[in-house]
Amino acid sequence: MRTVFLIAAILCLGYYAVIVRYAGKSSDFIKIWAAAGSFFLCMSGLLWMKEKYGILEQIVIPDVLKMILFILITAGFLLFVTVEGFIFHGMRQKPDNGLEYLIVLGAHVKGEIPSRALHKRLERARQYLEENPQTKAVLSGGKGRGEEITEAEAMRRYMEKYGISSKRLFLEKNSTSTKENIEYSMKIIKNFDTSIGIVTNDFHVFRGVAIGKKMGCTNIQGISAPGDKILEINYLVRECFAVIKDKLAGNI
Repeated sequence: MRTVFLIAAILCLGYYAVIVRYAGKSSDFIKIWAAAGSFFLCMSGLLWMKEKYGILEQIVIPDVLKMILFILITAGFLLFVTVEGFIFHGMRQKPDNGLEYLIVLGAHVKGEIPSRALHKRLERARQYLEENPQTKAVLSGGKGRGEEITEAEAMRRYMEKYGISSKRLFLEKNSTSTKENIEYSMKIIKNFDTSIGIVTNDFHVFRGVAIGKKMGCTNIQGISAPGDKILEINYLVRECFAVIKDKLAGNI
């Protein structure tokens, strides 16, 4: 078991170092990998001290506490696997052609430049719009910290640069979350029965579609843009917590 903890510590701390080098210390959610790595390293150290010096031998954990811990760990694991199953199912969705609207969900803009995640969403949305010339798009995203323009404006500039007519583009500039992205975009679309495609990165599709369905959209589909090969594991774990949070908040 000590070796297992040590390997887990190396993997977590190593992944944290890779993310920091690749995307910087300000990347979302990455501290969990440093925390997990530190925890596993401490557990490995404690087991080593127990084996070598007999430390902690006197500590006896009651059977009831062991059972409670086992149940909590098992329930947490099953919940994680179940939610990730829904997320992976969303990643595999294939949209219909000829949707009336796309809602392109915003992501971070560095100054005026779309982040990697947003750039992938924009490329996927542009591809769909080129293949379906009657489809319109709501570009959804407000202005956050470190952003000189709204995410919607950054998306508009990208689309027009690559030849998508401004007549097909509608800007939603006030949202700051996935729920607001869809809620405020529907105030522009207005028709909850029309066909809508949610364009976002693969790990995010399930939650985006689920929120839209909760709001009353009757014909909503996911359009999956690629994730990031290096950050994908981090995003998948983070998204699990986001899905649970939105479920508890009644958003899905």
